[in-house]
Amino acid sequence: MMYPLLFLLAAALNIVAGAHQWPGVLAGSLNDPDSYMRLLRLEDGIRAGHLVIRVARDDSGAGVMVEWSRLLDIVLWLLAAPFAPFIGWHRALYVAGVALGPLGVGALGAACAWVAEPFAARRFLWAAAVAAALLPGLQAFAVPGIVHYHILLLVLIVLTVGCVARAWHDNITYGLLAGVSGGFAIWLTPETMPFVLMAFAALLLRWLYVPLGKTITACAAGFFDVLSIALMIDPPQGGWGVPEIDRLSLVYVVLGMLLLAGAVGLWLLEARWRPKHARPLGVALMALAVAGWVAMFPKVALGPYGIMPAADAHKFFGLIQELQPVRGWGLLVYLGPGALALGYALWRAAGWARWLWLYIAACTAVALVLGVQFILFAAFAPVAAAVLLPLALSEVSLRFEARPMVAMLSRLGVLLAVLLVPVAAAAGLNKPSAGSAGTHYPSCNLREIAPLLVPAAGQVVLAPAEDSPELLYRTRVETVGSLYQHGLRGYLRDRAAWRATPGARVPGAVLAAGARFVLFCPTVARYPLVADLPETTLWDALEAGNQPPWLQPLGSNAQGWRLYKITF
Repeated sequence: MMYPLLFLLAAALNIVAGAHQWPGVLAGSLNDPDSYMRLLRLEDGIRAGHLVIRVARDDSGAGVMVEWSRLLDIVLWLLAAPFAPFIGWHRALYVAGVALGPLGVGALGAACAWVAEPFAARRFLWAAAVAAALLPGLQAFAVPGIVHYHILLLVLIVLTVGCVARAWHDNITYGLLAGVSGGFAIWLTPETMPFVLMAFAALLLRWLYVPLGKTITACAAGFFDVLSIALMIDPPQGGWGVPEIDRLSLVYVVLGMLLLAGAVGLWLLEARWRPKHARPLGVALMALAVAGWVAMFPKVALGPYGIMPAADAHKFFGLIQELQPVRGWGLLVYLGPGALALGYALWRAAGWARWLWLYIAACTAVALVLGVQFILFAAFAPVAAAVLLPLALSEVSLRFEARPMVAMLSRLGVLLAVLLVPVAAAAGLNKPSAGSAGTHYPSCNLREIAPLLVPAAGQVVLAPAEDSPELLYRTRVETVGSLYQHGLRGYLRDRAAWRATPGARVPGAVLAAGARFVLFCPTVARYPLVADLPETTLWDALEAGNQPPWLQPLGSNAQGWRLYKITF
């Protein structure tokens, strides 16, 4: 009964924490371009009679492959299916997508408490659920109207860690479940891969002292089986043999196979258990398996930068907010709790189970480093804080058991440092800047864009790449490009068109985009795509109200959008 209550607690806190976002969401707006593309992809699949990977109407009408696996699509389809007969698939998918945030945070809160349960007093497990719902590093990915996998991937990583912790004492069942959970995590997104492998490596560390060959083999078998079956269900666009690194593919099935072979090797080493010789040999065997995998697929080591040529990666990733570093005040807000978790792990390493706590500290440090480098990973270290918070509360209560007042003040201090300080700092970070006072810019909201774009239905429209998913979701136009790795060509065409210098004739970059219309809205800051150029670009001309002679104004709306037709 405890875990359902913790689920409800975390889900309810997520709803309350997002109170200022709910009016816009209930009015029909989502808070992330990927959310629109996810729902659009699902709706296209329902029309086609099967889940699809390719989204039509992007890339100047050619369509673009969106690299996500189908696992979350399946979850959303199941959530929407009961509502579809009554409100239609379009609205049912929207309802399912909006519900995903509270449901995901509820699951994360319960999962964090479940991991902490064997090591903390039960009366403090609520703290894990509260932290999972309120820590800014997690809340940023769980605001209402984000229909994506960011929270669910954390749930699967946490479940993997919890199963590993319970497999620690040679529990084969939990070893198998750890592998199954890790396999589903990779299927959801390979972004989980470093953390899944770090969880599995904890069993290898345990094997150095206790023969866990059967448990580790069960873990590897569960991992390999899930990945193999998932690949049969959900292959890449090009087929089972295509080695994609940004989604489930043969790349990760090979990883599972190599880990299974290494685990069997550990099991065989136990038959002639000679710790002095078997321990280093076993570690070398597993390290060789992982090294061999990286050697087979070297682009995996480059992460997102291994997906495309280096010359294009800077142009592409520079516009994606998730891949920017965390800087300034955001370090305290988003990563401060993770830094406290690292400090707590290092402090515990001075006592019992030193090497285990040092390993926990090392994993937390990796999460912090990745979080500093990429906003995408900013949620991983706060999860460590959420899991360790009940342990810290239990620790101070035990240390000051004979001094109840000191124990209470210590617990309040821990809660203040981990929860209240970053939440209060986040409130300050999100305050509107006073620098724009007196300057009035349109909202550039796309919720009411459909009537303006009726004349462009079925035609290619040049618009900001980050707005393409919502335009495709809300209208029947085609777009030049968007920010998806397999749509790089379309994005580069979109970029070149906005950066072109307008003259008396249509620039070649605009012609190459295949656009027949241009959609523009002025913004407070200069558009990042043209920020490195003199103010002579197409974007700057429209910003100044000086449209070139080959653009015919067709209308505008209250949100600030202007539609132009290209005349030849």
